[in-house]
Amino acid sequence: MQGLVLVCLCFMPLLLHAAPEDSQAPERSAAGLDTIRGGIFLVADPKIMDPNFSKTVVLILHHDEGGSSGLVINRPTEQTLPELLPNIENVAAGERLFDGGPVLRGETLTLLFRAKTPPKVLSPVFEAVYVTQEAQVFARILRKEMQAEAYRLFMGYAGWAPEQLKNELMRGDWHLVAGDAEVLFEADAARIWDTLFARSQRRFVKAKGVPIQF
Repeated sequence: MQGLVLVCLCFMPLLLHAAPEDSQAPERSAAGLDTIRGGIFLVADPKIMDPNFSKTVVLILHHDEGGSSGLVINRPTEQTLPELLPNIENVAAGERLFDGGPVLRGETLTLLFRAKTPPKVLSPVFEAVYVTQEAQVFARILRKEMQAEAYRLFMGYAGWAPEQLKNELMRGDWHLVAGDAEVLFEADAARIWDTLFARSQRRFVKAKGVPIQF
């Protein structure tokens, strides 16, 4: 795994099509199936029992007629980054590797980070959040050559075949919530699903015409 990071992170085209910088935020409608796109959160409904996705939140990175892909953002593993990268300096002792999903788990690594200054050749997923699989970018962040307010490293990813995610949404397996960088890098990952599921339910009530307070 260490060599994978230091030499070259595997290339996954589905994960690298981030939303362009001038794109509009996804519609906040609870039922708008046409709003699936990079930069939104999929919040698992409590009825999902699949251990890969039960009480998870997925950040969608790519969606088109060829399928969808993203990263589970609230599943820290027991492995820390210093264990993964013992020869790399400036890695926080308690920083954990995250489980991004069941596809190619153990074979791919993807970095999400937040930066005020836009990195060259990278477009934001949303707000000031960027995604890359380039080992050099992670190394520059650790060496403080590139300023990142927060970052997380993920192994594996979540993927859907054409029409699969749309069908799961129609079945009520997922709820759409606009991307939120503060929630994405929440220090306590165990709180992310509760926060966003509650947000999705408040929006659903509002959509039904019931006035509520946010």
